[in-house]
Amino acid sequence: MKDVQNEKPENEIELNKVGVEGLRKYVIVKSPTQSYHTIVTINSYIKLPSDQRGVHMSRFAESIGEIPEETQSIDDLAKKISETSLAKHHFNCCTKVFCEFPFQRTRPNGEKENGIAQLFAKYSTHTKRKSLGIAINGAIACPCSKEMCGGLTHNQRGNLSVEIDVSKGDIEASEITKICNESFSSPTFSILKRPEEKKLVEQMHENARFVEDVVRKCVQSLRERYPKRYCVIKCVSYESIHDHNAYSEWRGTL
Repeated sequence: MKDVQNEKPENEIELNKVGVEGLRKYVIVKSPTQSYHTIVTINSYIKLPSDQRGVHMSRFAESIGEIPEETQSIDDLAKKISETSLAKHHFNCCTKVFCEFPFQRTRPNGEKENGIAQLFAKYSTHTKRKSLGIAINGAIACPCSKEMCGGLTHNQRGNLSVEIDVSKGDIEASEITKICNESFSSPTFSILKRPEEKKLVEQMHENARFVEDVVRKCVQSLRERYPKRYCVIKCVSYESIHDHNAYSEWRGTL
């Protein structure tokens, strides 16, 4: 059968990314401190040379299907998929994996509550860089309004994401989650009884922070815990009194 993908294209132009997106897989994550079952969503790509018309898309699905269901971490999963794809395509591969991450948090009354963060990982066979990321919600109180309004202020939910290089040593996702939670004016919860709500609102006002403050606190905490690692930190504040959102970002070596 004629291999159409290996023909020369009409326009010989190199393509930066060719692959599959949104492929889902059931996995069991068994880390040293936590085990959980989850459905991961996978995007996997190669760089396509100018003299090849297309890729064999089935090889991406095969690469993902051949990986065992059990993994130590999703960044390890991303690495295995990329390396398997490289062996099949003979071109460098970059894979991104996304899933929901269960974590435990403590309500203001001391009771435990389960929360869910967004977990993501990336690995490239070209750069050999493996990264792990967390995105989590929290509450932000505005210091400017607090100053103008005699201690009163507007508050809103924000989303903080951290992507950190784990090429030279793994990091537990729960540790990043903890640092992110502590960077907000206060964490958010699913259940809050009235005494807890009062305590949380007071905490938010005491720790009033701009979106810039949230990012800087997160950078500093990560720098103290994981120095000399490349990291990207982003925070968006879904403003309650504006039609727009506020945003802050830092990237560099901790």
